Amino acid sequence: MRISRTGAKTKHSKAQADNMFQQILLQASQLKMHAAGIYGFGHFLIRARNKLVQIIRKNLEDFGSAEVSLPILQPKALWQNSGRWEIFAGGKLMFNFSGRNGDYCLAPTGEEIVLDFAKDAIISYKDLPINIFQIGNKYRDEIRVRGGILRSKEFLMKDAYSFHASFEDMVLEYESMKKCYFKIFKDLEMKVVAVKALNSDMGGNVSEEFMCFSKIGEDKILIDEARNLAFNEEILQNKEKLDELKKTYENFNVEDLKKVECIELGHIFQLGQHYSKKMQGLFVDVDGVKKPYYMGCYGIGINRVLGTICENNCDEEGLIWPKAIAPYKCVIIYNENNKNKAEEIYLKLKQHGVEVVLFDKEAGFGSKIKDSKLLGFLYIIILGNKFNENGLFELEDRINANKIFLEEEELFNFLKN
Repeated sequence: MRISRTGAKTKHSKAQADNMFQQILLQASQLKMHAAGIYGFGHFLIRARNKLVQIIRKNLEDFGSAEVSLPILQPKALWQNSGRWEIFAGGKLMFNFSGRNGDYCLAPTGEEIVLDFAKDAIISYKDLPINIFQIGNKYRDEIRVRGGILRSKEFLMKDAYSFHASFEDMVLEYESMKKCYFKIFKDLEMKVVAVKALNSDMGGNVSEEFMCFSKIGEDKILIDEARNLAFNEEILQNKEKLDELKKTYENFNVEDLKKVECIELGHIFQLGQHYSKKMQGLFVDVDGVKKPYYMGCYGIGINRVLGTICENNCDEEGLIWPKAIAPYKCVIIYNENNKNKAEEIYLKLKQHGVEVVLFDKEAGFGSKIKDSKLLGFLYIIILGNKFNENGLFELEDRINANKIFLEEEELFNFLKN
């Protein structure tokens, strides 16, 4: 890719923002705020997000979850059937409006639509279990948007749902999906902890959040390091849940827990029969009796994961992408004397399958290096005065914060491997 084709126009000064990663993305023209909580994504940021999505998709498909696509625009009647229209619309969290043929909303979550979608496919116990997921935008009219893409009004989300004939089967799927989540975050080079949490208006009794430690996190969790347990602070403010924990864990003492700031990346739920009872989600069991099926729900906030990765992988000079989702592996910077050689190396690297950007915009040499660090390229290939002197390529390694000098064949071998 030629950088002149991407529309990336960096700013000279740092932007005003809540945190460092947001400052960097705004300065690098990879994030554009069109209104509070409403953002546009630049080419490099969207390329990183696409790679992130592909890692999630691959892990879910390997697990045995099938991708579907469900509408964001949804009729009011579905939400009335579940009893959540007043919760979301009345609480001003849902974007809703009247259309030509009735009232509608933009989906803040997906339980209602997925149950309605799956109804026709689930008739008998022989049709169960199934597990389906979708990746698409959700909309919530957040009162307090913050952190750029950490909490916004429009956000990309992965939500999966499982359907089961028995409670026991739902629990087994829940535990398997939990393992799948740990694999996803491992592949994304992220350290997470599963935290017991409240189900709140989602229904059901059991849920866990996947938290990533962060100094900018707005969630507080409490950790029992000795027993490898973690709880959302809100669960310990619920007397019923607190009493339940004291019964479950011997000598449970809130005073012994360590408080840590985190960002919530995902949330999984045992929904039980909460929605199937209300919305007539029924199947015929082995004895010929109609029963409501059991459901599990499994969400990941993709934009929030992306923002957390950016926050945890940046310095004063810019982003340092993890290799798994780096938009491109390297960038080529050159002075005018070496333009033809830079073009030659660029084309050869592309032919060898190396994801490379040619910094072909007119700018000062120092400015090109500064912008390359801001955008988060892992390796900066420099054809400057040193190349003119001895024919060696200078390679700046942002991951290890060092510089090496390589001959052409060494450069290709390094980048291909």
